[in-house]
Amino acid sequence: MSFQNVTVAIAKGRILEGAKTLWQQSGLLWPVDEDSRQLWFAPSPERPGMLIARARDIPTLVGMGIADLGIVGLDVLEEYPNNHVLQVADLKFAQCRVVLAGQKNQWPEGPTRIATKYQRIAQTYFTIHRHPVEMVSLSGSLELAPVIGLAPYIVDIVDTGNTLRQHQLTEIATILESSARLIANASHWRTKPELEHVRHLLQHEE
Repeated sequence: MSFQNVTVAIAKGRILEGAKTLWQQSGLLWPVDEDSRQLWFAPSPERPGMLIARARDIPTLVGMGIADLGIVGLDVLEEYPNNHVLQVADLKFAQCRVVLAGQKNQWPEGPTRIATKYQRIAQTYFTIHRHPVEMVSLSGSLELAPVIGLAPYIVDIVDTGNTLRQHQLTEIATILESSARLIANASHWRTKPELEHVRHLLQHEE
């Protein structure tokens, strides 16, 4: 089949590394040069086009139809929902967890300040548990928040948990189990003939 009119948006980092293995296992030529800063690779008859972008931008690129398909973590999809995006497969790599962590292994008492970059996920979680919280938005180095007195608890994504332990933090609760997901533009998934091969492969795996 021809991939001339298919584009896939892939999140940078661990997702991109896992996508490379998946891509090559599918018999497709991996276009990314490890030393290059190139972020756009035009489609060819032999392989889809590829966009490499920040994880939080993948749902937007797919939802607006700039890319037909995307590969991104479930944590991003939960934090940045998009009504024009379908989750079509759990790709079962880049597994990680969104957790509540603090210096003490105990549930917060009373109104609590939480440092996180996952404000939607955290707010939903604490709303379900009917626990009042004040969110402090940080984009990185969340482990420092309890150490410097900014917030006693954090909601962050972890893999092995080593970074938390290095900062004397303890996982208190797992909020979300995440892994890489294949997503699609809802309209393109239903109507674009070039995606029929992908739909067939997914049905075969089931």
